[in-house]
Amino acid sequence: MTEFLLRISGVTVENAAQISGVQFALRNGWALGWITLLAALLAAMTWWSYRRDAGDAVSPAMRRVLTTLRVLLFILLLLMLLRPVLVFTIEGSIRRTLLTLVDTSASMNIQDPRYDAADVKRVAIAKGLLDGKKGLDQNLDAAKSAELKLTPRVEVLKAALKNEQIGLLEKFAKNFDVSSYTFGASLTELNADAPAEPDAKPDVQSWVEKLTPKSQSTAIGDSLRDLITRKRGQPLAGVFLATDGANNTGSQALEAARLARAEGVPLYIYGVGITSPRDILVGSLFTQEVAFVKDELPVTVRVRGQGMRGETAKIVLRLGAEIVASKDLTFTDDDEQTVALPFTPAQIGEFELRAEIAPRDDEAVRDNNAVAQRLRVIDSKIKVLTIETAPRWEFRYLQAVLMRDRRMDARFWLLEGDPSLAEGEGTPYLKTFPQTKEELFKYDLVILGDVNVKALQPPQLEWLGDFVSKFGGSLLYLAGQQNNPASYRGTVLEKMLPVEIDETTLKQTADRPTSLELTAAGRTSALLKLAPGDEENAAIWRRFPKIYWTAHVARAKPAAQVLLADGDETKATRWGKMPVVAQQQYGLGQVLYVGTDNTWRWRRNAGERFYPMLWGQIAQKLGLAHLLGGSKRTQLTVDKQSYTTGERVTVYARLYTADFNPIKDATVEGGYTVKAVGAPGVGERQSVTLRAVPEQPGMYRGDFTALAPGVHAFSVKGDPATVIEFSATEPKFESGETAMNETLLKQMAETSGGRYFREETLHELVDAINAKTERIRSTVDAELWSSPLYFALLLIVASTEWALRKRAQLK
Repeated sequence: MTEFLLRISGVTVENAAQISGVQFALRNGWALGWITLLAALLAAMTWWSYRRDAGDAVSPAMRRVLTTLRVLLFILLLLMLLRPVLVFTIEGSIRRTLLTLVDTSASMNIQDPRYDAADVKRVAIAKGLLDGKKGLDQNLDAAKSAELKLTPRVEVLKAALKNEQIGLLEKFAKNFDVSSYTFGASLTELNADAPAEPDAKPDVQSWVEKLTPKSQSTAIGDSLRDLITRKRGQPLAGVFLATDGANNTGSQALEAARLARAEGVPLYIYGVGITSPRDILVGSLFTQEVAFVKDELPVTVRVRGQGMRGETAKIVLRLGAEIVASKDLTFTDDDEQTVALPFTPAQIGEFELRAEIAPRDDEAVRDNNAVAQRLRVIDSKIKVLTIETAPRWEFRYLQAVLMRDRRMDARFWLLEGDPSLAEGEGTPYLKTFPQTKEELFKYDLVILGDVNVKALQPPQLEWLGDFVSKFGGSLLYLAGQQNNPASYRGTVLEKMLPVEIDETTLKQTADRPTSLELTAAGRTSALLKLAPGDEENAAIWRRFPKIYWTAHVARAKPAAQVLLADGDETKATRWGKMPVVAQQQYGLGQVLYVGTDNTWRWRRNAGERFYPMLWGQIAQKLGLAHLLGGSKRTQLTVDKQSYTTGERVTVYARLYTADFNPIKDATVEGGYTVKAVGAPGVGERQSVTLRAVPEQPGMYRGDFTALAPGVHAFSVKGDPATVIEFSATEPKFESGETAMNETLLKQMAETSGGRYFREETLHELVDAINAKTERIRSTVDAELWSSPLYFALLLIVASTEWALRKRAQLK
């Protein structure tokens, strides 16, 4: 009707939705008076003419009709001089593009065990078994209900999209230009199949059949950002997002929703799945990668029972095929539990350590009930040599920790100690510094306390340098207020320090109480890890008492990592907060600097538990590299022992010649083989090129992607006997969180200015999008005097008068 009215008015407008207003106007309104006078004159002449000419030939009534028609014709002709127009106010809309974004990650294959009647009815609505417009207040046949309980999420989604009662895809195609995409780890564009005939319509449902969930991760945030960036500047109606809300990689989904709002792109989100599926998730396993035989190994496992309140389960810890620990659990809520499963390894060797809970029949997913890591059990002790001037407080408490630790074989040289301490049988004290290089190199870790450099002979200093740089030993500087590190300037001990000494180091003064702060590197360092969770670990460090002295140093050396920094802002330099604990690689060995003699104060209150744990694992981590042996000329490291397939692996190699000089080649050839689980042999060796690291002689770096699951064995061409092993497993992101994240999806929809939907409200979706679509208002002038409507009116008036005159036999 709108288009017809505009057409007969002589106006053509595309995409007009409706006429919201009409006004009549005269473009030459200034001549209205003259035209009116002329019209009156013509009307008088017409009346007089018909009265004179018609006379008694026609009846008075016919004469009045003919006079009226002639006057009306004159008025219409005169009106053309005034240029009459109709001003139409038209409301219309630009045809916009609707982006459909569908989740094809592996979690969409989950067969949700639906025990809630509302969840079963939602499946029935999607499949058209219940009326999509009547909501959840409908009855469903018991037999049908049983059939629908384990329908996979992707099947529910496909059924909802193809449901003719709801008609989503048809309505999308009618109202919008549709661009379809899927996402998992990344964005993929889908197109409807092209029509076979030129005039045929495309099959809007064709891409639905292409939905095959298989991606092992979900990046909602990244995919939305990518999609909005691709379509920036185009007129968009919004994004229809169908997902279960599992965002386990990439950027935050809420940040992407904020971006969508800023770009004027509302999100209309269809949540697929159920919010409280029953599921047991065995998360991370926290323990050491190397253990000592017949020494208790602490193991903690994180477990969560989703929708399992009041239910019980048994968690089992296996070392290889042997069950070494177990514990009965009772689930109280959906929060994660930390379960301690300590055990004592009885045999040496390489094992898989696996924590598992037997799957239940009513679980949503059954492949997330176990977690495993590799464990090496050894039958050796870490040999530690501690050198100290006098038995200060820091020495006394550290000595007690080392002496009680069954993993340690500790020896002590006290420069100012009573000589008789070293005379008793089985005494841990030494009379002197080791007399030969070979004797020194039997130790794995040397702890250098507050010792003046003059107490050591030049050859002994040289031995210490070789012990670390050439033979892979570890050196720990335990600072003191008299000598360490102030007296080491200009010696080999200064070269090995991870920090730089300045003038303030030589003039130590009393400090005010201060707290030490974990740095970013410190939060992830195995040396300082006192709890499995990052937040829990940081909370423990914040509870430690203040200390009263730290050694003043300038900054960390370029190759060093700062693990703890002084929280006192007055000690900060232009490089940042002053380092207190720093670590660096020096040649083949490790050097750790502890710039305070007050860690013994951390024993107070809860620290009584954490103080020996801290120093025990510092000694263990530093000493193990030397203890485990291997080539002294080739040292291979990776940043962790377990990867997921598709993850990037970075390998570092520190390489020396036969006379322990750094190799200077620009590149070195390396490679790895993979032994898959259950496979009889290893796969073909894959080559990796390692490139020299600038300004670090002998250091090389190589990168490759772990493509296959299994144990990877890496070595370099010049020393194939030295191998570093690590494992790669298939990622389980998609089974780590099985509940639909309804809270996140609602927040995203609200943040973007869109709306959240379930199956019972999907029939409202297109109307909701249209209600948000911006309407355009414009005015159009229709020139009446030149329009078909005006011409038709003139013709009707003139023809009628002519016909009546003929009938009355007037000339």
